[in-house]
Amino acid sequence: MFRTAMRCLAQKPKPKMQPIELNFPPEQTQTISRVIFDIVKEHGPLSIAETWERVQKLA
Repeated sequence: MFRTAMRCLAQKPKPKMQPIELNFPPEQTQTISRVIFDIVKEHGPLSIAETWERVQKLA
């Protein structure tokens, strides 16, 4: 029990996440989200880096 308490106290708290505000027109935002959705649909779950590489290849 002491070990569990020490482990909990040693962990850093998670940072508060804020929503991302995009400064793109709605049409461009929709295009970007559609391309990302198609990539994930075709290739399955990918890491963020892998998804970004595939988006750059298509663009």
